[in-house]
Amino acid sequence: VGVLGWFYDHRPLQFTKMVNGPSYRTWQLPLPAMTALHRLASQLLSDIVDPNYFYLFDPKSFFTAKALNMAIPGGPKFEPLYRDLDMDDDDWNEFNDINKIIIRQPIRTEYRIAFPFLYNSRPRDVHMQHYHHPTCCYVKSDDPDLPAFYYDPIVSPIPAADAGADADADAGARR
Repeated sequence: VGVLGWFYDHRPLQFTKMVNGPSYRTWQLPLPAMTALHRLASQLLSDIVDPNYFYLFDPKSFFTAKALNMAIPGGPKFEPLYRDLDMDDDDWNEFNDINKIIIRQPIRTEYRIAFPFLYNSRPRDVHMQHYHHPTCCYVKSDDPDLPAFYYDPIVSPIPAADAGADADADAGARR
């Protein structure tokens, strides 16, 4: 199925069985058409599909950094969200703490932003973000001759099942 015949139309496939009508709310394209559209869109798709790549560089982390008046290393710097002018109003300070913890090394900024309720004394208006997302196993194929959706043996270490080999093995076991 070639997409060239309808790709540049103003309202492609509007009166066909593939689209429900002028709203384009539901559609059903055959696999070769979706493969051709995926191949055409490959120039627009990002090579980075793993959301863990953007750890601490997402909007929630930036909002937390602004609320805590901190700068993420390598990231933007913000104006303080809260200006604490009078620090004497705090009920807790380092001199009247019963359970005084001596920290010999300063806590890293990344830890303070990733775990704001653990490493900060007054976390206000912080946003909780995911610590990590599930592992992404997407491997972009460089070969344009391969289909858009195929079994990649690099991703799965389990070999693909061969129906003919299984039938021969079962027949040999019965003898």
